[in-house]
Amino acid sequence: MTERAASALDLDWDSPPDADDLVREAVEWHFNPKTGSEFWLERAKKLDFDPRKDVRTVADLTLFPNIVDELRDIRLETLIPKGYASLKRFSERPVVGESGGTTGEPKRVFALPDVINHAWDWYHRRLEDHGITKGPNWLGVVPTGPHMVGKLARDTAASFDAIFFTVDLDPRWAKRLVARGAVDELKAYVNHLLDQIEWILRSQDIGVLAITPPLLEAACQRESLVELINAKVRTLTWSGASMDEDTRHLLRTEVFPDVNIVGIYGSTMIFCAIPERRGTSLEEPAIFDPPSPFSMFSVIDPDTKESVPYGERGQLVCHHITRNLFLPNNLERDTAVRHKHALGLAGDALSEVKPVKAFGDKAVIEGVY
Repeated sequence: MTERAASALDLDWDSPPDADDLVREAVEWHFNPKTGSEFWLERAKKLDFDPRKDVRTVADLTLFPNIVDELRDIRLETLIPKGYASLKRFSERPVVGESGGTTGEPKRVFALPDVINHAWDWYHRRLEDHGITKGPNWLGVVPTGPHMVGKLARDTAASFDAIFFTVDLDPRWAKRLVARGAVDELKAYVNHLLDQIEWILRSQDIGVLAITPPLLEAACQRESLVELINAKVRTLTWSGASMDEDTRHLLRTEVFPDVNIVGIYGSTMIFCAIPERRGTSLEEPAIFDPPSPFSMFSVIDPDTKESVPYGERGQLVCHHITRNLFLPNNLERDTAVRHKHALGLAGDALSEVKPVKAFGDKAVIEGVY
């Protein structure tokens, strides 16, 4: 008896399906009345096309409206595909993640174990590519609470058999301080965080430090912290906020020349964290290759909606296509330089990511994350 081929939606992220095949299977899953979510089944009634008939390729994803702003208010239950009820192996409750609130009220998504496992395993293997090994303890100076990055850091440390230390970090409070110009309060809060980092580094053996660029730059102003990081930390990952190329070069060549520094690009709306491309020289920017076609990027001219030439800057459009969530055509708050994907997969790779100054009617505030 011939075994039934695995669904494109269930393939390992390191053995990706054809991108168009994934799009067709995802649309059938999310818009079939038997398996789709209440949200997309209701939204389909208002679209001027039939997703199950008219969406056949990656290019067709641009037919969809960008709905991510609605994720600030949608009841989570309406987003979960009905089909999960019949998949007995996915019986756990969803993990809820929220965005940092950079562009207003937080957006809210979820993940069920199948996609968590794929995304987390893919991330683990990329860190292995960068030389991270089992054993050394981790210190996570990243948002926890409703922020998915905190769960990712804790789970990834566990996957490397590491003890995980962490620091309370509330990026939304820091953004509020920035928004109202409370410079002294923000400095006091940053110093409070740096004190906690120093206490842990002084007393514990920390081999991997996961931190945000603004806090890393603040740590560089404390000679004692620079000495501790150089003495103890083998690998330093930065993520959350942007880092300009001059700062990255300075950190790699002068401040922490013997520390393995790895940039991470991530977003709640694409539900993955992407370590930079391995093997770039000190003179090259960090390039981020997404786990296409499950998460794909396009770098476009926001006026024409067309892709910019390779090597030029444009605004980021993301597509997240999994059995969990269907989030196509999401215009992100970031701009980036466009590159070909290192593996020749669908969509673009990115470098020199930085936020726009305003997004919609909101000023973009990075704060400490």
